[in-house]
Formats: sequence, structure tokens, C-alpha cells
Amino acid sequence: MRALRAVFLLNGAALGVFYPFIAVLLADRGVPPAGIGVVMAASSAAFTLAVPAWGHVADVVLGRRRALAVAAAGAAAFVLLAGTPAALAVVVVGFVGFSTFESAWGPLGDALAVNAITDHGREYGRIRLLSSIGFAVVATLAGFLYDGTGYGPAFVLCAVLAVLLAGAAFFVPDVARADLAAVGDGMARGGSFGVALRIQPRLRLVLASLFLVHVGMIAGFTYLPLHLVALGGGPSDVALLASVSAFAEIPAMLAVGGLATRVGIRGVIVGSIVLYTACFAAWIVLASPALIIATRVATGFAFAGLWVGSVLTMAVLLPPRLQATGQGLYQLTAFGIAAVVANVGGGIVYGALGAGVLFAIATALGVAAGAVAFAAFPRTGARIAREEDFERSLPFPATPS
Repeated sequence: MRALRAVFLLNGAALGVFYPFIAVLLADRGVPPAGIGVVMAASSAAFTLAVPAWGHVADVVLGRRRALAVAAAGAAAFVLLAGTPAALAVVVVGFVGFSTFESAWGPLGDALAVNAITDHGREYGRIRLLSSIGFAVVATLAGFLYDGTGYGPAFVLCAVLAVLLAGAAFFVPDVARADLAAVGDGMARGGSFGVALRIQPRLRLVLASLFLVHVGMIAGFTYLPLHLVALGGGPSDVALLASVSAFAEIPAMLAVGGLATRVGIRGVIVGSIVLYTACFAAWIVLASPALIIATRVATGFAFAGLWVGSVLTMAVLLPPRLQATGQGLYQLTAFGIAAVVANVGGGIVYGALGAGVLFAIATALGVAAGAVAFAAFPRTGARIAREEDFERSLPFPATPS
């Protein structure tokens, strides 16, 4: 379990030193808001294309821990490329390549976690909060560091932490790989993602709800820092915008797992969507950087609920040997497809109509997401899926991990 904890802690730290500053890093290079949206959308498109491949490679080809190690090492190489004093096109390749490899970190870490623990609600929350701690502490320290040094060190620091993540991944226990050859040609069409969607059609509504709310969430993540700077905030304010939310996630991760066992996954998800939607609405009218930063306490609790609820939903709906695929479906929808829409559309709306209109659209999408989630997510008493639940449709023989 020590290696698993190290994976989550290093994942959060590597993202915290770099991710909250991406928009301002690009703006520092002279990229306008619409251009930032295009770069972020290209990265999100790469994320979207890569996640299904990572899920299949992890569940079927390499195993989850080996795939995670490869992904961390590749991300380290590309983030260094993004930080080189080269032409903007080279820098963009670095950002897109980083996103391609980093896209595997979340789903593969979560797959390893839910397969390694027994009390999924409480134990997963305790492990996942380590990512929040790593992100919050490192993002805060990095923001104050960059006040004095500029944003240049972000690239090297992220690469170092990613290499450490790759090393830790090798020591995490894993379950056997899935043998899709045993499923039959018709069932195995589309790889492990196609199998997951065919044996669990309910996933489509679950993913639709996650898409709607995450469009608003990612538009806020990308463009709220620019709005904060426009209101007079500085690098430390941008860092606090991210780290306050991450610090709030720490107690939330502890609370949400237990809450899910009492009110059900559906209650956690719907409540989290309502809370995040209230914050979208607040960002329409708030003009004080301090008050906007304060709302990030609420988004931290909402984000924790959405993340834990979504991870546990995949553990309920899919068997252990398809967990990298299931967690990948969540990440693909929430941080891939939704991110493309949020970054392209958000850049156009923010540049042409301003932050108020952008967050009004996010509010409307949040309301729709809550309605779909109420119908789609597992209710109280949902049981974690077991291999034997799927024996007739998914006859996986044992294969070495």
C-alpha cells in the first residue's frame, strides 16, 4: 500500500506544480485567450484520443502498473519539451504530448486503487486525498516560488515528480489482465471500451451527466484564472485559486466515501453537481478576487464528491479486469471530450462576451447534469461488481499480470 499511496501523492504534486499555471504560462508567451483555448483544446483532444488506448493497453496488454510507469516517463519528456525556449509550435507539441501521456495517470491510478482495497468507500477516499494534499501543498508553494522566479521552473519540477511517479508505479500490486480473445469477435469489437459499453449500457447516461457538468468545471479551471488576473490578481492569487480548492478536497475525500455508503453514490453525485452549479452562478456576479477564491472551498468539496462518486460508479458497474477501461471512460468524458468543448467554446465566449456569459452557460449545463445524474447513477446499497457477475458475457480466463 505504500507504493500506491506514493503514486497518488506524486500524481497530485506533479500536477500541482504545473497544471494551475498552464493558461498564464501560455499568456506569458503572448498567446491571446482564444489561442489559449485552441492549445488547451488540442491538449484535450489528445487526451480524448489517448485515454481509450491507455485503458485497453493497461487492461489487456501491459497491465495497469506497467502502463502507468510508461505514461509517467513519457509525460516527463514532453513537459521538458514544452519548457524549451523554442518556437511556439514546438512548445505546443510539448503541451499536447504531455497531455497524451498524463491522461493515463488518473484512470490507471484509480484502477489500481479500487482493485487493491476492500472497503471502497472509505479506503478509496483516504488514498485519493493524498493526491489532493500533494496538489494543494505543491501548488501553493509553487505560486509563491513563481512570484520570485517567474514560471520557468514549473517544467523541470513537473518532470522530476513525474519520473518519481514512474518509479513508484512499478511497486504497486496489480490484478490479472483481461483476455479479450475469450470474449469472441462480436463482443470484443472496439477493444476493452467497446466491451464495457456493451455489457453495461447504463454507462451512457452516467457519462452524459459527467460531460455536462465538466464542461462548466473545466471552463472555470481554464478561464477563471484569467478573470482573476483581469480583476487585479497576481501569481499567488492564481495559485490560491487552485490550492484552496485542493485543500478543501482533503477533508472532503475523507467524508465523501463514508457518505456514499449512507446516502448512495447517486446522492453524492447529485449533491456535488448542485454545489458546483451554485459556484458557477456566483462567478457571474462576484468581482472580488478574494471572494472568488473563497468559493473554491465549495468547489473542492464538490469536486471530491464527483471524483469519488464517479470512481465508485465504475467499480459498481464494471468488473475488476475492466477497471482501467471504466476509469478511462470517466476521464475521457470528464477531462477529454468535455475539456475540448469547454476550452474551444469557452475561449470564444470569454473573448467575445466575457466571463459572466461563460459562467451563465456553465450554470445551465450544471442544472441539466443534475437532472440526468438523478436518473442514471447507482442508488443507495449498490454493490461493487465482481468477476462472477459478468461470467456469462465476459468469460476472462486467468492471465499473468
